[in-house]
Amino acid sequence: MKMIILLAVLAISMGTSALSEEEPYIEAGKRMAEANCANCHNIMAGGAFKLYPPSFQAIAIYMDPQVMRMKIMFPDHAVLMPQFHTYMFAENIDNIVGYILSLDQ
Repeated sequence: MKMIILLAVLAISMGTSALSEEEPYIEAGKRMAEANCANCHNIMAGGAFKLYPPSFQAIAIYMDPQVMRMKIMFPDHAVLMPQFHTYMFAENIDNIVGYILSLDQ
């Protein structure tokens, strides 16, 4: 378990460069969100604010990007949210975070 957490932290810290060239990553993040997140979260711009699960619009406004990355990898509600740390790559996480951040623009 410690190894998984260490690998996740390393992947998250190394994967932030993808956000500098925004547009392709935002589109890729939106596609990933539609495939993996939309069943529970409201992922669209202007989505209604709700606490559980939070809308991406609310996350964009109130959550720090590094916290977003950690919550994707290790969600608080692990029983309900898929364990993305088993297959999510740093670039995929950056894409989703980039898409979420684009909702606050």
